[in-house]
Amino acid sequence: MITTKKQLCWEDVRDGQDVPSVTLNLTIQRMVMSAGSNRDFATHHHNTDMGQADGAPDMHANADSCLAMWERVITDWSGPVGRLKKVNFRITTFNAAGDAVTVSGKVAKKWQEKGLNLVELDMKSEHARGVSMQGTAVVALPSTSNPNRAPKWTAEAD
Repeated sequence: MITTKKQLCWEDVRDGQDVPSVTLNLTIQRMVMSAGSNRDFATHHHNTDMGQADGAPDMHANADSCLAMWERVITDWSGPVGRLKKVNFRITTFNAAGDAVTVSGKVAKKWQEKGLNLVELDMKSEHARGVSMQGTAVVALPSTSNPNRAPKWTAEAD
């Protein structure tokens, strides 16, 4: 669902602030569509028997699908002008069909560098079997002085 929301600005962010969590149900339809949309036709991403052969409870999400869940949560939080600059993650257990995966985050730090207003987020995904993915993301946010101006894609000297 697309909603119109106020743009988050760098000055409004504080260390320790929570990124609102989102829970996504990994239905078979979502798994098959996700694997197909990122052209990962490996059978363990759309076939229960093959997923179970990997040790998962069912077919399981690929890395791009797991990353897309994080991107959805981060961009919902940052607003339409925020820019996701960098993501590092590690998948620690399978996100399988039938799981309800909750993605959440917390502001680890914020700083300014080469004209960019940057925020680092500690992110994680979890389901009934525990934490399935963890890592960090860096987001560039606009300033309150110009909230509708998108941050530059690259850090440049002023």
